[in-house]
Amino acid sequence: MPANLTSQETILLEGLAVIIGLPLIMIALGEAIHRLRRFGSPFATVLSSTRTLLVPLLAGWFIAARFFSVPSDGTPLQVVRTLFWIALTYTLLLLFRNLVSSGDRKTSWQIIMPNLLFQLVRALLVFGALTYLLAEVWNIDVKQIMGTLGIGSLVIALALQDTLSNLVSGFLLIIESPFKVGDWIKVGDIEGEVIEINWRAVRVRTIDRDVVIIPNGNLGKENICNFVLNDPLHAIRLEMDLSSADHPDHIQKTLMEVLLGIEGILHEPEPEVDPMEFKNTSIRYEIRFFITDYAKSEPISDEFLRRAYYALRRAGISFPYPERVEQRTAPPSPDISSGQARLVAALKKQPLFTHLDDSAILLLANSARLELFGTGESIVRSGTPDEAFFVILAGRVALSSASSSNPLTHLSEGDFLGEMVLLAGEPSTFTGTVEETATVLRIEASAINQLVQTLPRFALEISQFIDDRRKLTRAA
Repeated sequence: MPANLTSQETILLEGLAVIIGLPLIMIALGEAIHRLRRFGSPFATVLSSTRTLLVPLLAGWFIAARFFSVPSDGTPLQVVRTLFWIALTYTLLLLFRNLVSSGDRKTSWQIIMPNLLFQLVRALLVFGALTYLLAEVWNIDVKQIMGTLGIGSLVIALALQDTLSNLVSGFLLIIESPFKVGDWIKVGDIEGEVIEINWRAVRVRTIDRDVVIIPNGNLGKENICNFVLNDPLHAIRLEMDLSSADHPDHIQKTLMEVLLGIEGILHEPEPEVDPMEFKNTSIRYEIRFFITDYAKSEPISDEFLRRAYYALRRAGISFPYPERVEQRTAPPSPDISSGQARLVAALKKQPLFTHLDDSAILLLANSARLELFGTGESIVRSGTPDEAFFVILAGRVALSSASSSNPLTHLSEGDFLGEMVLLAGEPSTFTGTVEETATVLRIEASAINQLVQTLPRFALEISQFIDDRRKLTRAA
């Protein structure tokens, strides 16, 4: 400002600057806030606080001191300055909260900070602002206050020794970092996912969806097992008792097929099925497999046990009976149908076989057996040669192609699949996945091929059906 201006001219120019500049600043901040809110920016709250709190208080402070000559040590101006510093601290906390996150990132540029350190920085900002207000605005001797607090610190420490222990343990947890939010840990008998780490305690959500609060002081005294630290690979071990009358090799092969067909179980390292204990009527097997998502360990184990039940029944593997069984049976009635007779009756009910004579039906019955498939299991798989011809007696099966996981059609009672067994070496073009527990009649390839070779009408029907399935594949 030129030196030849008088004090009155200077005040006039400053007044014009306030009158013109303050509305312009408010308009500019309002436009910026509107644009930020339109794009969903978190900084809109920071500018809103600046516009509604900081700028008016700063303007009032300037006007009172410059135009009305209010003394700086007077109570009115001290109140205005106090309000300004409180508003500034609040705005800085908003800015800090948007720049730093103690949990998941809301934006890619946010800095992740442990919750305890996050709270500490916020506390330091508030403490620094409070100290400045007392010392510079209200002219209070802060050293004297600190000395008074020092005298009572021993009493406070004794009264809050558990709280201080948790606080110190919390700082040690940040420095050592044995786990972070999202990790699955086990502390004593408590096992679950870490959802929060604060200055006093760690919150863990168990697999039952219960939240357990563990004080930091207790964590310092317990062994902590972190299931995902450094390596997310985790082994699951299960035990199963099966009849000693069944060959271990057969059992191992059956259970391995189940393990390798479940999503979430790794193929490398390969699962293992090993006999571990021989009993009077049974053998105890240990099943070990690896997963990378520990949170899904229980659902994956449940899925394996459910599918193993159906696979073991289809393979003819029995579960052991108790060592002592009392069984009372009545003499068989001569009019009770045999297993083969029931198969013959089931075959005659199927539309595909209604025109076959008794000898052809008997040929199929001799090579057929009933099998049970659970929900989620695949009867046939795309890209794999069909093992047999399957007729659905009950349940529901979704048919999908290799190019799409969405079902192309749904099969139910009377429908059949596995038709590619007639073309030796040809892989199946469909995957048949059970939607509702399915009872199917499994017919070996040799019997179906013999009927195709000897019965032209049956061969024509099967050929037409294969062409229809291929058209369905092309349409997909």
